[in-house]
Amino acid sequence: MRKVLCVMRSEYRNAVQSKAFIISVVLMPIFAGGAIVVQALLKDKVDISDRRVAVVDQSGELFGVIAEAAAARNESEIFDPESDRKQVQPRFVPERVDAVAMAGESGERFDLVLSQRVRRGELFAFVIVGADVFDAEGGPDGSIAYHTQTPTYRDLPRWLEEVANDEIQRRRFAGSGIDRALVEKLGRKVPLLRLGLVDVTEGGEVEEARRQSDIANYGIPAGAMFLLFMLVMMSAPALLSSVLEEKMQKISEVLVSSVTPFQLMLGKLLGTVLVSLTLALLYIGALVAVLYRFDVLGLVPGTIWAWFFLFQLLALLIFGSIFVAIGAACSEARDAQSLMAPAMLLVMFPMFCWFIVLEAPTSPFARAISLFPPATPTLMLLRIAVPPGPPWWEVALAVVLTTAFAVLCVAAAGKVFRIGVLSQGQAPSFARLVRWVFSK
Repeated sequence: MRKVLCVMRSEYRNAVQSKAFIISVVLMPIFAGGAIVVQALLKDKVDISDRRVAVVDQSGELFGVIAEAAAARNESEIFDPESDRKQVQPRFVPERVDAVAMAGESGERFDLVLSQRVRRGELFAFVIVGADVFDAEGGPDGSIAYHTQTPTYRDLPRWLEEVANDEIQRRRFAGSGIDRALVEKLGRKVPLLRLGLVDVTEGGEVEEARRQSDIANYGIPAGAMFLLFMLVMMSAPALLSSVLEEKMQKISEVLVSSVTPFQLMLGKLLGTVLVSLTLALLYIGALVAVLYRFDVLGLVPGTIWAWFFLFQLLALLIFGSIFVAIGAACSEARDAQSLMAPAMLLVMFPMFCWFIVLEAPTSPFARAISLFPPATPTLMLLRIAVPPGPPWWEVALAVVLTTAFAVLCVAAAGKVFRIGVLSQGQAPSFARLVRWVFSK
């Protein structure tokens, strides 16, 4: 055991003193806050060039409303309210088009002519208002068609749809003699309050149901799961590179003359676990400070931290063993790549179904998949973080199964490491690895 601890201390010391570790420490804050910083820096980098839109009003009554609404918007709604008339949104410039006259002049279909103008940059888009848009029964030509070659810009079509439908509904109500204000009042939706369950305290008093929080129900479970996944991805695959590099440079042959292959492997594995736990402590410490700063720390269950570190340990033992075995079995980086793909797929498997588990944490599928040991650390942690959590027996069973699977993975990796760390020249295969696992 002393030799294992010696290897573990050496691996841990070398890792935390490396530049890669320092980069890993700052990597998470960069990912977490990078989007916010970039958005803050680029908030003024908006294309405010005019959006000129041609309107073919076959109803004959809607263009005036669109033009009037555009003028009002361009006058008051496109400027930053905190600055002195600083434009932050583009102007919408509608242009009336007579489809009959245009077709007569060019001899071509008016929509083709307008499309060519859009391609030349003369127009941003064009709109065709059907002749029957005011017909409450829905006539054959009762739609509004928006044409553009920039479909990702959504502000203009949303604005046109809102303005046109508001005027269409106003005229329909006026034509039918129905009071629109009364209809809107009668049609007012009643808000739905999402609450928990009423409970009884230890003193026998009835505790009122609390309002549900999206942060507690979605943010915390997903955040804990993704943090665990990222820490595993940052630590376990690095073992493969470390073992393969030492093997290619013949360092492993020197090391196994002083320690047994299993002691060397276990020391490396535990050293990586300590490195990952150190990163977790740093990240979680920063996260707690942020949650406390925004007064939402009380939404995080106190036990979630203990479960996080337990499942992180089990996940690192499982996947660390897999990657260290692959590194020991390979002699070249090219061979490792072919075996690494299935291992990475196994690591990423929970990410393919986590949202299904989050939406229905008590479903048979969620229970079954969270008891599948390679997926248990991330998915069971997710279920524990979702109120009210799974039954205690499921959690206990998950811990037992995952612990047993982790022990098997470490033992199997030890068998592969013992043979593979000194083997040279042969490209590994799954069949050969299986034979090594069951060898004596």
